[in-house]
Amino acid sequence: MTKLALCFGVLILLGLTGTSARADIVFVGPSTDHPTGVGVVPTILSIQSPGSNTHEVGGVGYNGHADFTTGDAIRGNTQTRSASELGISGGNVALHFNINEPIGGGRSTVVVNNITLNAYDSSGHVVFTASLAPANRGITLTMLGNGQGTADYIFSLDAASAAQLSAALAANPNLRFGISADISQAQGGPEHFYLGAGAGPTAVPEPASMLLLGSGLAGLAAAARKRRKANKESSEQ
Repeated sequence: MTKLALCFGVLILLGLTGTSARADIVFVGPSTDHPTGVGVVPTILSIQSPGSNTHEVGGVGYNGHADFTTGDAIRGNTQTRSASELGISGGNVALHFNINEPIGGGRSTVVVNNITLNAYDSSGHVVFTASLAPANRGITLTMLGNGQGTADYIFSLDAASAAQLSAALAANPNLRFGISADISQAQGGPEHFYLGAGAGPTAVPEPASMLLLGSGLAGLAAAARKRRKANKESSEQ
């Protein structure tokens, strides 16, 4: 009975940790993907701050009939893309980010405040969404000088988000992807985002979830020891 209770408790705790897991976009690192030209890569979002403004905020989505843009998105190189067009059939995706800033004088860095990836069905409903993980928001990135139409850095999905996207694509392989972004300290631009298939990063358990699991197991073990001690004392009497 004790073993059954312990196993049941473990299952409950594992269920709690599973439901508390975040679904995030996470920073991977510098990109080795260097195609040539904006028209070559499947660009989804091009974003540029107007005039002397150094804050770029904008995105592109799909309403069921056509694409729509928001904020500082540049229409010429901004459009949603279908999963089949991008060669994406599962949750392991690579979100490529290219910086296009003046070189020198400390102006070739930008601060990425947020990125959101949305997947739309044919009616324009958002069936999947993931945003930049809190730990990665406000990350400062330096232009690597790969040029427009290439990628300086790669972001990807954590394990929970990749699993959600895989399920969404299994239900509807014809999803369309849109991206929105919030970038500051931009002196030039435009910055570009494109999406493709790629390996996702290794999942790292959340500290809070692991603490909950550890505390719960410790409590169950203590209760079992107390029960055994009580049974032993009862038999000795």
